[in-house]
Amino acid sequence: MEVYLISNNLYENNLSFTDLKDIELKKLTRPLSIEGENLAKAIAINEEFNGVSLIYSSLASSSLGTAKYLAERLNKKIMVDERLNDCKIGELGNKNLKMVKFMQNHDFNIKLTNGESLGEVGNRIEKVINKIVYLDTNYKVAVFTHKRTMLGYLIKYGNNGYNLDDDLIVEFNDKVIYNETEKDVDIIKIIYENKKIVDMDVIDL
Repeated sequence: MEVYLISNNLYENNLSFTDLKDIELKKLTRPLSIEGENLAKAIAINEEFNGVSLIYSSLASSSLGTAKYLAERLNKKIMVDERLNDCKIGELGNKNLKMVKFMQNHDFNIKLTNGESLGEVGNRIEKVINKIVYLDTNYKVAVFTHKRTMLGYLIKYGNNGYNLDDDLIVEFNDKVIYNETEKDVDIIKIIYENKKIVDMDVIDL
C-alpha cells in the first residue's frame, strides 16, 4: 500500500479577524492563493497519483481546494476527516508562532492552553492512517492535510534529530523526509508492507 501525505502551503494570508482567538477559524477558512490553485491543478495531473483509489482531506478550505482537482480527474469522492486538521495552536499569550513551533519541535509533548502538542497531533492522524492501511494492502491513497499534522505522524516513525541551526530533521532509511525548509508543497510517500512502514520518500513536483 502507498499513502501520500500532501500539504499545499500556498494559501491566502490576507484574511483579517478582529480577535486573535479566531486564528483556528482563519486556518480552516483561508482559501488557496492563485498560485495555490495552480499548484493544486499540477498535483492533480501528476502521474505519481495515477491509480489513487481513495482521497481523504481535512476540513480546511486549502486542503479541500487542493483535493478537489484530483478527485475530479479520477472521479472519486473526497472523504473528509477532521482528525486530519492542522495542529491547534491554543492561546499564544505573550508568545509568537515561531517561538511555539521551536518549543514544540524540541519537546513533542509541549502544548499551549487549548492547543495540541505534536505528539497529540500524531496520535490523531495515526488513527486515520491506521484505518486506511487496514482496508486493503493494494490501495493507493492520497491524504490532503497540513505540514504540522504530517510532522506529528512522521516523528512517530522516523529518526528525529537536529541540524547545526537546531532545526528539527526527520529521517527514514537514511533519507531526510522532513526539515524546516519552507516549500510550496510537501508530499511524503509512505510505503506499507504487511501493515508496517517499510519506506518513505519525498515527492518533488
